[in-house]
Amino acid sequence: MCISVYAQYIPIDSVRRQDANGVPLLLGQTVTVRGVVTMSQELGSPLVYFQDPTGGMVGYDNTFWTNTNNGDSVQVTGVVTQFSGLTELTPVSNSQVLATNIPYTARVVTCGDVRLNGELYEGQLIRINGVTAVHTTSGANATVWNTSGSGTNYRILVGNDSVEIRIFSSTNIANSPVPPFPFDVIALASQFDSSPPHNSGYQILPRSLSDFIVQGGSGPLLSSITYTNIQPTSVTINWQSSTSSNSKVRWQLADSNYQVIAYTDSTSNAANVTNHSVILSGLQAGRIYYYNVSSTDGNGTTTSPMQYFCTQSNSAGTINVYFNRSVDTTLNSGEIAQGNVNFQTKLLQRINNAQYSIDMALYSLNDLTQVRDALINAKVRGVKIRFVYDSRTNQALVDELVAAGIPMIKRPNSSGLMHNKFFVFDYRYNSSHTNCWVWTGSTNLTNQQLYSDANNVIEFQDRTMAAVYTREFEEMWGSAADLPIVSRSKFGSAKSDNTPKKLNVSGTPVEIYFTPGDNTSNQLQSLINTQYDYDCYFSILVFTDYNIANRMKARYNPSAGRFVKGVFDRDTTGGVFREMSGYGPFAWNPAADVVRDLAEPYDLHHKYLIIDPLHTSSNPVVETGSYNYSNAANNSNDENAVFVYSARVANLYVQEWYKRYKVSGGTAVIGLEQISAEVPEAFELKQNYPNPFNPNTSIEYKVAKQSSIMLKVFDITGKEVQVLVNENQQAGIYRVNMKALNMASGVYFYVLESDGLRIDTKKMVLVK
Repeated sequence: MCISVYAQYIPIDSVRRQDANGVPLLLGQTVTVRGVVTMSQELGSPLVYFQDPTGGMVGYDNTFWTNTNNGDSVQVTGVVTQFSGLTELTPVSNSQVLATNIPYTARVVTCGDVRLNGELYEGQLIRINGVTAVHTTSGANATVWNTSGSGTNYRILVGNDSVEIRIFSSTNIANSPVPPFPFDVIALASQFDSSPPHNSGYQILPRSLSDFIVQGGSGPLLSSITYTNIQPTSVTINWQSSTSSNSKVRWQLADSNYQVIAYTDSTSNAANVTNHSVILSGLQAGRIYYYNVSSTDGNGTTTSPMQYFCTQSNSAGTINVYFNRSVDTTLNSGEIAQGNVNFQTKLLQRINNAQYSIDMALYSLNDLTQVRDALINAKVRGVKIRFVYDSRTNQALVDELVAAGIPMIKRPNSSGLMHNKFFVFDYRYNSSHTNCWVWTGSTNLTNQQLYSDANNVIEFQDRTMAAVYTREFEEMWGSAADLPIVSRSKFGSAKSDNTPKKLNVSGTPVEIYFTPGDNTSNQLQSLINTQYDYDCYFSILVFTDYNIANRMKARYNPSAGRFVKGVFDRDTTGGVFREMSGYGPFAWNPAADVVRDLAEPYDLHHKYLIIDPLHTSSNPVVETGSYNYSNAANNSNDENAVFVYSARVANLYVQEWYKRYKVSGGTAVIGLEQISAEVPEAFELKQNYPNPFNPNTSIEYKVAKQSSIMLKVFDITGKEVQVLVNENQQAGIYRVNMKALNMASGVYFYVLESDGLRIDTKKMVLVK
C-alpha cells in the first residue's frame, strides 16, 4: 500500500534538466513531483508515465504501478535515475493519489518534432496526425503489427517525415492489422539510447487500439480475436474494438481446405462495448469451423478476416509419452515415465490396428523393414494411406512403398526441408472417429533414430487433433482425396495459416503450431514470457535461435528462484550454448546450468522444452515435436510443434530430461551434491535446516560405504510425497536442497535408507 507523504514538490522540468551528456543533474537524488498519469497498466511492466504542465517522466516501481490508473493525479517521491536516456524515478518510496479521472489532452506534434527534439517531449502524451504509411525497421511496408518478445519497432510516416513507433506485445495492438490510411495516433513520447550523450533513440509508444483514430469514417479497429472455453458443442469468441460497438459472429463447418466460404450461421449482440465475448452454441463435437467477427459503431462496420476455431471431441483424450533411452524416476509425481521403449513396436501396433486411413508426413523412412511390411499389409487390407515426403533422394524403403501402390508427394526441391515426423491414424472414412490417433515427436523412422539417438514420441487419441493435423497434411497433399493434386500442394512459405491453434483434449489444453506460417519462434517466446515462473528445462539437438534464448535470459533470475537448465547435443560448441555457459560479449551472468550430452555416443535428437514441471500450481507445459530452435525451422522448413499444458505430461518429460542432464554432468535439480569425499564412520541423517521452512530446506546425510541410497519424504498419514534421492552413491557426505513443490503446510517425515535398510527418520515442519 502506498503511504501518504506531503513533501515539498518541484516541477517535473526541474527533474529533467540534464548535463552535456544527457544525464539528469539530480541523478541519484530523492525528489517529490506531482502529475497526471497518462499510462499505467497497458505495457505489462511497472512503467507509469505521468506529466504536469512543464513536462513528463516515468516512475518505474511495482507498487506505484499496481496502485495507479490512467487519469489519477498523483504525488510521487522517488530517486532520480536514467534508463537508456529515459528519466525515471526508481524506486518510488511514496506515492499518493490526489484525485481521479483527470482528463489530459495529447499534445499535437510532428514526426520530426519527436525524432529531432525528442527530449522536449519525452514522457508526455503526444498526437501525430495524418499517418500515410507504416514500415518495418528494414524499410518494408507493414500491414500487421506483428510483435515478438516484449515488442517490435516500426516506423510511421507522414509524407516523407517519419519517427519510430514501438508496439508492445502486452497491448491489444499486437498482431492486429495496421489501420487504414490516413490515421492519427496518440502515444507516449519515450527514448531508448544506451550511450551518452543520450540524444537519439526517441520513439513513441501507443497504449491500445483506441490510440489510433482512423480518418474518413471507417468502423472500429478490431484486435485480439481469440476463442476460449472450448466444449464439444460450444465455444466463446472474444475480441476487442477501438470504440464502443456491437458484436456479430458468423461461422460454418470447415470440412476441408478447398470448400467455398459461405457462412451458414450467425449471432449478434447489440450492446455497444469494447470488449466483446460471444458464445456460439449448437456446434458439432470434434470439428473445425471457419468464422469471422464484425463490429459497427457510428462511423461504420469493420469485419475481420476469416479465422478458425475447433470444438472439443468426445474422444478419450489419452496422451502417451515414450522415450527410447533410460529415464530417472527421482522426480516422478506418481507415474513412472516409460523409458527404453521400442518405438518400432509401438508404431507397428498403431499401423496394424488401423482400419480406415493412415496419413504420414516424414523427413526420413529407412532400415525398418517391419514398418514397410506393416504399411503394405495395411494397404492390402483396404486402409487408405497417403505419404508426404521430403525432396531428398528416395530412400530404399520409400521406393518399395511407392512400388506397392502407396501414393506419395514430395516437397519441391527448394530451400528448407519437409522436416515433419507425424502420423494420423483412422481420421478419414471413420464415421465414428472413436479411435483417431496422432503420433508425433522428434523421431525420424530410421534404425539409428529409433534405437540409438535420444528421442521422444508423444501420441494423442483425439478426433479434433487428428482433424487439425489432417488439415495441415492436406495443404501439402493438395487435396482432401486419396490422390494428391500436385498443382495445388503447398510447402514452406507458400502455405497459409489454415488450422486452429488451441484445443481441448479431454480437459487438457493443447496448442499446435506449424511452421513457417505460424511463426513458432514467436509462440515459444510468448510461452516463455508468460508461463515460466520457476524452471525452464530443455533438451535439444539444434539451438541457434537467439530470440528464444534471449527471452529465456530476460526471465532468468536464479536469486529470485527462476532457473534455466538445458541439455545440448554433444556436437554443440558455440552460439547459444557458449553464451548460456557464461562466455563471450553477451555471456549470461550468472551462467545458466547447461551441459552437453557427452556421456552417450549417439545424437541427442530431442526437441523439447519443459516449463515449471516441479510446480503444478504454475500450470506446467511441455513443447515438443519436430521443431529445432533455429531460423531454418522457423522460416523455411515444414515443422510441427505441440504445447501440452499438463502437470502429468511435464512430469513424464522431466524424468527423461533429468536422466540426460545427470549423465551429462549436471547437478541434481533438487540440489543434490556431495560436499565431502571423507569416509564417515557410520551412516547418519541430520536435521533439516531451516526448520520450520518455506519453501526450501536442506538435508545433510552421511554414507559410510557404497550403497543404494533412498531419501524419501512422507506426510503425517504415511503417504509418500517426494523421493529426494534414489541412486547408488559412494561413501561421503551429501546435502540435498529440497523444494516443497506442491506440499501443503504441516508436519512431514523424511527417511534415509541404505540398501533397503532404514537408517533414520526425522521430522520437519512446512509453514506457508
